[in-house]
Amino acid sequence: MYKTFKIALLFAVVFSIASCATFYQQNIKMMDAAYKGDYTTANAILEKSKLKKQKRNQLLYLLNKGSLLFMENKFVESNTYFQQADYLIEDFQKNYLTAATSFVVNPTIQAYEGENFEKVLVHYYSTINYLMLGKLDEALVECKRMELKLQKITDYYKGKNNYKNDAFVYLLSGIVYDAQKDYNAAFIAYRNAYNVYKDEYQPSMGIAIPEQLKEDLIRSALLTGFTEEANTYKKEFKLEDFVLTNEMKNQAVVFWNNGLGPIKDEWSVNFSIIPAGNGYVNFTNWDLGMNIPFYAGNDAKEMAKLNFIRVAFPKYITREPVIKNAILVIDSLQKTYAFSEAENIDKIAYTSINDRFLKEMSTALARLALKQVAVAATNKNNEIAGSALSILNAVTEKADTRNWQFLPHTINYARIQTSPGMHTLTFKGGKELINIPIEIKPNSTIFKIIQSPNFNGYTDRKK
Repeated sequence: MYKTFKIALLFAVVFSIASCATFYQQNIKMMDAAYKGDYTTANAILEKSKLKKQKRNQLLYLLNKGSLLFMENKFVESNTYFQQADYLIEDFQKNYLTAATSFVVNPTIQAYEGENFEKVLVHYYSTINYLMLGKLDEALVECKRMELKLQKITDYYKGKNNYKNDAFVYLLSGIVYDAQKDYNAAFIAYRNAYNVYKDEYQPSMGIAIPEQLKEDLIRSALLTGFTEEANTYKKEFKLEDFVLTNEMKNQAVVFWNNGLGPIKDEWSVNFSIIPAGNGYVNFTNWDLGMNIPFYAGNDAKEMAKLNFIRVAFPKYITREPVIKNAILVIDSLQKTYAFSEAENIDKIAYTSINDRFLKEMSTALARLALKQVAVAATNKNNEIAGSALSILNAVTEKADTRNWQFLPHTINYARIQTSPGMHTLTFKGGKELINIPIEIKPNSTIFKIIQSPNFNGYTDRKK
């Protein structure tokens, strides 16, 4: 292990200096083009970037490529890259030499395998791509795969994770079943979504039950013949006047991806090294109430001489969206529809990273301990060399700030119900005004997607 450590540190000297900027800073030109809605330029920058050539960042290249093609409304091409990303996630094989090196250096040199919620949301994009192409059966398969990914995540954490159910996954399934006129399955999916919003999203993340979901739940219950359930929900939602109309047979569901999700930065914690006897030292941070024992054996006394060390962890920084809310107006102010927030990816990102904080802490401290044992061992023979190695450890201690940066801040949706024929939808959000011609078809549902990638500053918050 010491030999591996020395090789890793030599390799990391150049690597760490070259990668001192966060992943976001390294790709700022591509992001700037996307902020301006110039997806073609962003795509060109991506193609020339190191992401395409670096095997360790292959997943990020595929996710970014799929996202940019999606933003350009190239739904077939977009799905090609998201399918490749999904295959990579499913068949992810760690390079054990790289894994060992990243353990003693930093995790940025290891292949990026994606955050848990990122693995789920790959299928959101695939679902929308299929919906835009009119392929409902394929869209439903993607929804089911989202549910399977969630179950794998919960199994991994043995049910102790906070991000174990995703209300939007059930909602999206309900929307697809609804479009297929399978109202019984739609009702069940909508009910599952409602329960997760009410019991988990609202109390833990402050994400409210979407108003549109309340109407969809009642409507699907009535269409299924579940009159008692429909009346119960009418009373609960104070929608006693809700009735089925002929216009409800002709629909458009409009998704609105607002803003962009959080980016990753790093924060660090300083630990004092305190001798504990019998070959043990304690890594202690009084402010955070952390006291973590580590067995260093004969090197314990030398480690204690180092006084304190620094450990780096990833954290999220919110990109605040410019538009806070929006409406759709159909045919020159005749009728308006408000968007309902269905998924807050910003909040889910914080929840997800908190779920794995203890694991991240354990891995980082184990990596740190190995570094300090090497420093202590070197100090015995050569204090100058030991000091140099200690400095090198500080340089190479870096959090993994990579993440999928084209995810929206929030996913919203609205359901339009009107007469068949050509209509004009006007999107009104802040200063943004977009006219969208749509053709509503009799007894069917069509789909549209609107994107507002602009943001208005950064917010550094804990959760």
